[in-house]
Amino acid sequence: MNLRHPRGAVIGIWVLVLIFAIVQLIAWTALGGTSRRSVVVVQFVMAWFVILVLTVVATRRIGGLAQTIRQHERARTATLDQVEQLEMRNAILQIISRSVDVPLAFQALAQRIVRLVPCDRVGLALLSDDGQEFQTYTARVNQVERRSRPRPDVVFKTDRTAIGSVVRSREPLIIGETRTYAADFLDVNVLRSAGLESALILPLLAKGRAVGTLNVVSRQTNAFDQAHVDALLPIAEIFAVAYVAQQLQVAVGKYRTMEAMSELTLSISAEINSALQTIIGHCDLLERGYPDPNLQRDLATVVRQAQRITSLLERMRAAAQDRLKEMADAVNQGGIPSSPEAYGKAETR
Repeated sequence: MNLRHPRGAVIGIWVLVLIFAIVQLIAWTALGGTSRRSVVVVQFVMAWFVILVLTVVATRRIGGLAQTIRQHERARTATLDQVEQLEMRNAILQIISRSVDVPLAFQALAQRIVRLVPCDRVGLALLSDDGQEFQTYTARVNQVERRSRPRPDVVFKTDRTAIGSVVRSREPLIIGETRTYAADFLDVNVLRSAGLESALILPLLAKGRAVGTLNVVSRQTNAFDQAHVDALLPIAEIFAVAYVAQQLQVAVGKYRTMEAMSELTLSISAEINSALQTIIGHCDLLERGYPDPNLQRDLATVVRQAQRITSLLERMRAAAQDRLKEMADAVNQGGIPSSPEAYGKAETR
């Protein structure tokens, strides 16, 4: 009998009851001449036998149902975790779509991160453009400690810091006890001084380049494991892409400003150069028409200064074009398309 199926279990129980009824009937007819006490004993034994069998059947059935419930509960929990991660990613994308401000998005999503990975504080360390130091932000998950907007807490160098080590290795770091790392890393020593006992540090990777770290810390020792790493890795990837997008947006803004200034410089320099050429031409005419030595000396001075200004304008135009080319190269290296055709090629890659 397959006890995992309710219908089979019910049929089995009714079969046992029918057998018990048949045995009882046979006992009453076959043992009619014996004492009624013997019949009662036989019925008592058979009744206990049926009860024990039913107990075993019910126990196994309940065990099967409990196992099935546990399996469904595990599947439900896994589904809820996946839904929570999807909601987290969707929230990050919605916030970033409204404003590419990674520290602000980080502060807004701190409570969601805590639901994925229980902790006392969530930290974000963003690498500077020169790659020499980190600007760190802390989101306190306690409602009393929360800030309306994150502000930079501490600036750490990449040397002798756990976040710097994670950026160099590009691998997550689980710190079970901060006291074991406090002597080697300055940032872990700061955590230890604040009463935080364990930490999890994940790199922010975008296109194979580490741009910072996402950190969660706890006042309990050994609070984090590989499951927490797996839960936060997709979030760290989105933060990395968002930070790179923020940097590229700043670069594009600088490029557009520089482009406008360069165009204005070139336009003004062309107008000034045109006026200077007119001045030089008139000075040449005056020099030919009036042979006065004093006048010719003054005209020569005017021509020299006009030529000097022309030379300065040429240097300004060259510098503006060079700077504009540098900004364009930086934007191109960042993967920002410069035309609709280039955007189409970027999409197909």
